[in-house]
Amino acid sequence: MKRYMEHIIRSAEARVDHFLTVQVKDKTKMDYGAMKGEIYEAKPTIYAMSEAAAVYCNASSRYFHDTTLKNAMNLALDFIAKAQRENGSFDYPSCNFNSAPDTSFCFKRLIAGYRVILKYEPEEVELLGKYKTILVRSLNALVEGGFHTPNHRWGITAALMQGVNLVDDADFQEKLTLRAKQFLAEGIDGDEEGEYAERSTGNYNAVVNNAMMAMYEESKDEYYLGFVERNLKMMMYYYEPDGTIFTQNSTRQDQGKAAYPNQYFYQYLYMATKLQDPLFGNAAHKIIKDNQERGELAPPCLYTIMLHKEMEEYEFSGYGFLDSYRKHFKEAGVMRVKNDTFGYSLLKGKSAFAFMKFKDTLIYLKIGESYCDIRNFIPQKFEVKDKEYKLSSVAKGWYFLPFKDKQDTTDWWKMDHSKRELQISSELKVEVTIKELENGLEFKVNSIGLDMLPLRVEICIPTGAIIEHDTFYMKAEKGSGMVLRDGYVTMHHNDQTIKIGPGYGTHEFGGHYSGEEFNESGYTIYLNDYTPYERTFTITCE
Repeated sequence: MKRYMEHIIRSAEARVDHFLTVQVKDKTKMDYGAMKGEIYEAKPTIYAMSEAAAVYCNASSRYFHDTTLKNAMNLALDFIAKAQRENGSFDYPSCNFNSAPDTSFCFKRLIAGYRVILKYEPEEVELLGKYKTILVRSLNALVEGGFHTPNHRWGITAALMQGVNLVDDADFQEKLTLRAKQFLAEGIDGDEEGEYAERSTGNYNAVVNNAMMAMYEESKDEYYLGFVERNLKMMMYYYEPDGTIFTQNSTRQDQGKAAYPNQYFYQYLYMATKLQDPLFGNAAHKIIKDNQERGELAPPCLYTIMLHKEMEEYEFSGYGFLDSYRKHFKEAGVMRVKNDTFGYSLLKGKSAFAFMKFKDTLIYLKIGESYCDIRNFIPQKFEVKDKEYKLSSVAKGWYFLPFKDKQDTTDWWKMDHSKRELQISSELKVEVTIKELENGLEFKVNSIGLDMLPLRVEICIPTGAIIEHDTFYMKAEKGSGMVLRDGYVTMHHNDQTIKIGPGYGTHEFGGHYSGEEFNESGYTIYLNDYTPYERTFTITCE
């Protein structure tokens, strides 16, 4: 690990360079980052301060005991205190005010900076005094505040537990403890497969892990580390062949966003020191080594490492994630597979139900249904059998019938339409059978029930890919598409060559006029036919 400390320190310094530039440029508006007009947000400054405290206290940094940085930190703490509401809370000005969750996220970084200074520079009484005043005021908001989302509960709980070990007042300590117990009484939402409620592999899983680690640090109860251990093991199955995170099953804003797992680096490293498990050490090594080789800044974690010197002293013995895997997450309804050639994911309950990754080339599938109020095939059932899978759903065509009894109003919008009887006029069952091949997947699409419905398989490919056919050669344009009526197309993207087909197209219907999901960021190859739909096609790597 020591070989990467310079990279981590230099990255922290780079962030502090920007922090100082903002402070020196305008000392009256201390908001580091996303200030607009007269809206002041303390969080960006607070986050920068955790890095500033670390490099100020680190003897290997060029900012060690730097007077200019110390003055800027004092100014920043003054701004943070000014931005803090009287009740101790901080705002997230885009939507959350008097926000306990956002206050807990600020508290997490503030107490990290405070503890680094307290450990390495205890004589800095002015800085420590300002820090502690802000922290204690924050606890007043946290002990009374509420939350919006599942992960918020654990951010608040972790801060409350940290607060117990910060304040000296026994009555206040008891109040903080009782409030933490109220949150914990709900039960932590981590299942046996390692997943949290929000299924946010690209963001909030890491947020919850951080809270669990903090709760362990305050209580020394290994119960909390069990959630971190299970989640980090689960995450090993969510890394794509190109090292990015699969996020399509997330219920939060990270859904569909490809990102590297930088935020998990220090968590794997921390758990490697606790469990002495090379699986975690290898993952931490891969994340930080790849991060450095990509020329990115290291994830903000210097302050964490300085508070846990065993992390800096940890010696990596290997490198990498899992080379191959085959894992069915039954509760989440996700199948994840990675082999030497490609990786793929199958999802229950999602309109985009199949994803294939050939290195960094992503292809995904949807089926346009446009049937009554249904716009897409969304698998309701998911059967797994060795290397063959069946996803299916049943949709019904319905119409309202007249009320049997006279209503109190003639206003359509005030009528209780849930009391109407429905006429079920038709039914359509769609089954997709997927078989793993050596170099790709075979798809069999079959429908039972309603006939003459124009179904369309949508194969979504990257913008800019080159598509070849016996009769054409073209570049895939963003938001566009074509119906492949016959034969195979060969797609070239980066260094990948992918074969798709055979094509067929007995109609050109592109979907209903409202509520459709269009692939606006990529290019779509359509395989269209009327029901009864019985077609087979493959997507393979050449």
